Amino acid sequence: MSTALSIQMSLSESLAEALLQELRERLRLGIQEHWYSDQFRCVPDGLRTSAILSAYPALAAQKTTLGALRVAIRKQA
Repeated sequence: MSTALSIQMSLSESLAEALLQELRERLRLGIQEHWYSDQFRCVPDGLRTSAILSAYPALAAQKTTLGALRVAIRKQA
């Protein structure tokens, strides 16, 4: 049984681009917020982003949404 959730959306190109920028900035800020926290300070730089995403599912979901949105925008162009 699959636990994946599929969402279909219709956005204008300008709304899709705006959402892309917003998701990108929120993801950047979310990762930056935890980058130097004690929990991740000893994790090597190359592995730190993955560790943060594993610890914070909402950030991982933002990254997945951002990737899907990028693909959709490229296909539309």
